[in-house]
Amino acid sequence: MLFVRVLGPLVVEVDGRVVDLGGRVPRRFLAALATTVGRPVPDAAVAELVWAAEQPQQAVATMRVIASRLRTAIGPDARECLRRSEFGYQLAVPPEWTDSNRFADLVAQGVRLLTAAETEAAARCFDAALALWRGLPWLELDDAPLLSAERARLVELRDVAVEELQAARLAGGHTAAAVADLIEAVTATPFRERRWELLALGLYRSGRQAQALAELRRVRELLVDELGVEPGPALRKLEQRMLDHDPQLLLVESPAPPPVPAGVAVSPERQVIPRPLSSFVGRRAELAQIRALVSTGRLVSLVGSAGIGKTRLAVEYCATEGNTTDRWLVRLGDVHDPDGVVVAVATALGLVHVTGDPAMLVRRALTLRPGLLVLDNCEHLIGPVAELTILLLNSCPELRILATSRQPLGIDGEQVLVLEPLPVRAADGTDGAAVRLLLDRVRAARPGWQPEDSDLTAAREICTTVDGLPLAIELAAARERTLGLRGIAAHIHDRMDVLGPTPRGSLSRHASLQAAIGWSVEHLAETDRAMLLRLWPFEGGCTWQAAEAVRPIETDTGVLATLASLLDRSVITADIGPDGPRYRLLETMRRYCRVTDPDPKATRAAHASWVRGFVAEQSALLTGHHAGTAYRALAAELPNIKSALEHDLEHCPVAALRTAAALHFAWSSLGVLVEGRNFILKSLAAAGDAAGLDRVRGLLALSIVSFHAGDPHEAVARADAALELLGKADAERELWLHGLMYRAIAVSALGDAAATRVAADRLVAEVDRLPTPDWIRGCAQFGQGIAMLLAGNRIEGVGYLRAARQLSAECGHLWCQGMADVALAWSILTSVDDTAAARAAVAAIDRALKVFAAQSNIADALGAVHAGAYALLVLASPQSAVQLRAAALHHSARVGADPRRYLHFAHPDLIDRMERSLNEEQRRVAEEAGRRMTWAEMVSLVQSAGTR
Repeated sequence: MLFVRVLGPLVVEVDGRVVDLGGRVPRRFLAALATTVGRPVPDAAVAELVWAAEQPQQAVATMRVIASRLRTAIGPDARECLRRSEFGYQLAVPPEWTDSNRFADLVAQGVRLLTAAETEAAARCFDAALALWRGLPWLELDDAPLLSAERARLVELRDVAVEELQAARLAGGHTAAAVADLIEAVTATPFRERRWELLALGLYRSGRQAQALAELRRVRELLVDELGVEPGPALRKLEQRMLDHDPQLLLVESPAPPPVPAGVAVSPERQVIPRPLSSFVGRRAELAQIRALVSTGRLVSLVGSAGIGKTRLAVEYCATEGNTTDRWLVRLGDVHDPDGVVVAVATALGLVHVTGDPAMLVRRALTLRPGLLVLDNCEHLIGPVAELTILLLNSCPELRILATSRQPLGIDGEQVLVLEPLPVRAADGTDGAAVRLLLDRVRAARPGWQPEDSDLTAAREICTTVDGLPLAIELAAARERTLGLRGIAAHIHDRMDVLGPTPRGSLSRHASLQAAIGWSVEHLAETDRAMLLRLWPFEGGCTWQAAEAVRPIETDTGVLATLASLLDRSVITADIGPDGPRYRLLETMRRYCRVTDPDPKATRAAHASWVRGFVAEQSALLTGHHAGTAYRALAAELPNIKSALEHDLEHCPVAALRTAAALHFAWSSLGVLVEGRNFILKSLAAAGDAAGLDRVRGLLALSIVSFHAGDPHEAVARADAALELLGKADAERELWLHGLMYRAIAVSALGDAAATRVAADRLVAEVDRLPTPDWIRGCAQFGQGIAMLLAGNRIEGVGYLRAARQLSAECGHLWCQGMADVALAWSILTSVDDTAAARAAVAAIDRALKVFAAQSNIADALGAVHAGAYALLVLASPQSAVQLRAAALHHSARVGADPRRYLHFAHPDLIDRMERSLNEEQRRVAEEAGRRMTWAEMVSLVQSAGTR
């Protein structure tokens, strides 16, 4: 049965289960249909009720989408209740399936019973009617003119019910209770004379005749002063009867208080919290943490994102703690009215039939009663839950409270345990709890199943894609019999609907992962939700400055406050690092936001625009004293940079070319030479209408990237093409200098001493011709040093390299500073037996590694390690040298670099000795060990050689 409640916030129940209808628009749509239950509502009327003056251009099409989603939300058993006909949409349910019609029927029945003098039955009818009233009818539809008449009718019926309930109580002899409620009623609505009449009668029957007459005089003054009218005949007649001491007014005597009915709970009942049938996987450390926190504090909150397993963990904790104390689980997920929080608590305690203030009843029941109160799903009722929590903790010294929520309650003394996703990999490298949970659920459905290696690979991929969220993992397992783990892994990246529905008996109250995430998003403030929907293009997270750059609207709320609000509500996470926090969306939340974003094109464009500005700003710092900070910033934003480049290649190729070219130094440092080269090539091809200078910058970037990738011929050709396109040295002198510099560096890698000297001299001549930045002067000195070394002039070459290192250090050009030391190390390694020279080379390599670390320069750091392998050949064992060389070559290949481009600086005998130092089997073992080395192990091996 589908039951619709419109007396207050809209609530739809299907077979007693509250349906999550989604956001504001679908709720207004269904509320509009509930205005005329059983009859079609014309499209024009629905559009006016839902959007008023802000109707979308395709209102009918939009309503079709909304109706489809609502049918999915209410489920297969009730979807036919939402129908479409030629006259409009219709909520096809009987009138008695709505609280408004049931309310009106109960009021009419109560009036009939009261007229027939059946006062107790009448009071029950009025009580039942008022219990249905939760607030203004059709609250979602604001002040819609189409509803004014029907809304006024229901409000009038409620006033009648309030008054006639007290009339029935007075007629039944419950005078004291009636008087108390009537005092409140006349205060709430002072111009309804029926309430004053009943209040005066109740006071008179209570033996307070003077006060009764005083109330009658007060209402006369009120009506005359405020409205300029005298009281009506009923009030005037009642006053005269009181003055005449009419004995008929006292015919009903107040009865004795009724006895407490049998079975009514006067103290909390012991509750048995049901434990799910499925096994509990992982979270052992968190269970221990809860145990410790509950033992030392009285308020513990489990906080985490949708689907992370807060409820299951709380239930497991209750189940594992034995029966030493009482525990009560209060499910607040289906409570939408703030006043319903304390009622839900009272129900969980078994105080369901006791009348009076429920908050006071709960407080009295729990006073001096040791136990644990579990408040589950508090996020949408933080205010009232916090108020009740403070009341109970202050009044009940033996009580402890465990709350689950997507944000903390914000109460002094609250201990917050933030739940993280289940790990895909354990600390020891084995499969983590996420994979174990997935395999456990598959085995539960397929006894005897054993995963193959491909299944394990797919399981890890699935768990990574769904962020290790337990709910998502369980829903993926539900599809295994249909698609297999490999099939799920193949589709889950772009189709979250491969996840199954929530199984019956699950602790999750949401029908799907999308519904769970949607619940989180729909309860956000408008500005928070708008900000969240702008964050999905960010890959690898973003800084607050980036978030501020893509904000959709100007608001009075600062971006940091908005991000803090989203973080508090567990819809984003924050990683605190040395360069400040980075805010991230879990991958499942990113996908939801991408699908839900009302204008994804504008969001992607805003993200790409920020990346362009960011790259331009940081790339300008790469040759100065702030280079280290700039390189780290670019490394942190590399996923966003690549995403924005993909966008611009399709929508704005010239912008893509400018961004890719601006990163000419960074592609090597960030260890993405292959990707960088591809981006440059694609943008040069796509930006056919780019200006000449943009193409020059692209060619120069391609030149330096090709050099680092070990292709000096390509590097020289691209530099020559750029210089030819420029034409004249003075047209764009800095670009001309770049072209000469990149050409000189590339020519040096060809091993041609004469050509290298010509290229270096050409660069030096241009540098000396006009004032030139120091970082370029340092590069010119570096080029001269290389040329001298190739020509066999070692002493003069070393002098130029030291000068280049010094000048580069002074101006902050990290690359040239580090590369000068690498070249110095090679120049020192001129003998196979000179240990002093080898130690000096290691010292130079160590200096270079420190510089490259500050630059985040992976490619050239590996080149330095490669040089260190040849120093180890002199200072350590051949096995260590071959192992380190294999490690450097293996990791360089992974980032697209070639450290062998500097090998021609080494002494030929040293190279020959490296090749002959081990036999074939020894070499194979050493190289296999090298390919398994980590970066820290490589650096440690180089540094330890210098102390031998």
